Amino acid sequence: MKKNYTDWLFLGTLLFFGLSFVNILFSWLGLICMITPFIMAYKTGKKPWCTSYCPRSSLFTKALGKISLGKQPPKGLLTKETGKFVIQLFCVNLMLATMSTFMVASGRIPVMDYPRFLMMFPIQVDFPQLISIAAPGFLIHASYRIFSIMMTSTIIGLILGILYRPRAWCAICPIQTLTTPIKLSA
Repeated sequence: MKKNYTDWLFLGTLLFFGLSFVNILFSWLGLICMITPFIMAYKTGKKPWCTSYCPRSSLFTKALGKISLGKQPPKGLLTKETGKFVIQLFCVNLMLATMSTFMVASGRIPVMDYPRFLMMFPIQVDFPQLISIAAPGFLIHASYRIFSIMMTSTIIGLILGILYRPRAWCAICPIQTLTTPIKLSA
């Protein structure tokens, strides 16, 4: 079987996490995965990101293909209500990340230089920052918040992918859910 470049997209997810350990400022690359799907959906009227280009779904397919239990996700997981709940959680996380970044920039709160799972549970580990890059505190803070969002969704996706099908996360992914109206209206 001929290999296609899309067979290697999972490396984008691995590269994101690897580069974040080189220096947390590289976590800003996560915004590519948050913005590009909307541009593609708007331009094409379809969801090519979700069906072909998402590096996280590629990772889930590659890494979990043989270890996934392969079960059908529960119907409650696949409802519009669950999708809306995940969007709301994502939006709250994004709002908290943005507000706290502004507060760091204005000197009201200190930089949080550690990731948080679900933005609620601190994971206070020393990140092995292999390259030191001088940056304002608010950029470091925002970097950890972006990393936290990407880490949380990846961990949840891996758990769902093991328990059910490799791409079970895709059914409730906020990006997939939010690009659906763009697809329908284009």
